[in-house]
Amino acid sequence: MSTLLDVQGLTVTLATNSGPMTIVDDVDYAVEQGQVFGVAGESGSGKTISVLALMQLLPAGAQTSGRANYGGQDLLSLRSRALRRVRGAELAMVFQDPLTSLHPMLSIGKQLTEHVRSHEGASRSAAAKRAVELLEEVRIPDPEHALHGFPHQFSGGMRQRIAIAIALAARPKLLIADEPTTALDVTVQAGILRLLDRLRRENGLSVILITHDLGVMSSIADEVAIFYAGRIVESGPTHDLLTAPRHPYTRALLDALPHPEAAEGTALIAIPGSPPTPRARPSGCAFHPRCPYASDQSRVEVPPLVAVSESRLLACHVDPFRPA
Repeated sequence: MSTLLDVQGLTVTLATNSGPMTIVDDVDYAVEQGQVFGVAGESGSGKTISVLALMQLLPAGAQTSGRANYGGQDLLSLRSRALRRVRGAELAMVFQDPLTSLHPMLSIGKQLTEHVRSHEGASRSAAAKRAVELLEEVRIPDPEHALHGFPHQFSGGMRQRIAIAIALAARPKLLIADEPTTALDVTVQAGILRLLDRLRRENGLSVILITHDLGVMSSIADEVAIFYAGRIVESGPTHDLLTAPRHPYTRALLDALPHPEAAEGTALIAIPGSPPTPRARPSGCAFHPRCPYASDQSRVEVPPLVAVSESRLLACHVDPFRPA
């Protein structure tokens, strides 16, 4: 596989009333063509901000540094005209809540056809035909009738499928899906994940999938990067990382998942403490106040993200779960 997106040293600083605040700190990763790349971690870890930076959708006053190499150009430094040619056409994004990302006063057909006409220069009739094809592709029943509907008339799962159809309208190479299954029940979640997997296989689509649910990752992602306090603390192939985690935070996330065979009334295993805010990020390894394996070095020195095997990266001074 060839590398589609190569992110190097991505750092994002937001302007606040009390001064600049670093949200994403020196993040590196690569997404291969046709790959599902998972980004996981607790809320506030910088997952969403890191991908909004790629799309230049950050709030006013935000500053970015590093590089995001895509097709021989740096996404972080594109001017507005060049950005319009890439955003929506080459790179597309599906947000967590389709009820807020879809326009409530415009029909589904209007939102789909405008997207097609804007990016592909299609005529009205060609755009309408393409809109029907897109709704069929995401398995919307009776797509011709659905074009005349409005977002509130569809279920949450159907709205998310429509949002995916709009994102796919210009045939992008990379789809960023930000928590696309969070507000859906388990059965509908499975349908959305199957849809993304099928689109990846049939169209050679690359996907960056953001979620806090490692169970979701296990079913679709090829590789996973675990975020904590704005940094990647561990990354690698999904099966290897989820069956043999090396970072204490990754292990804690897995231990906190409900076990399907647990006896009734069994208490969930919570991670002690809370994630730090960007303003109160501790010195050294940001996880050390919550980590039972923390060393003196962990408390004062930020661990670099280094290769611990051919395909695994880890940022931990102690590495308590390394193979014997």
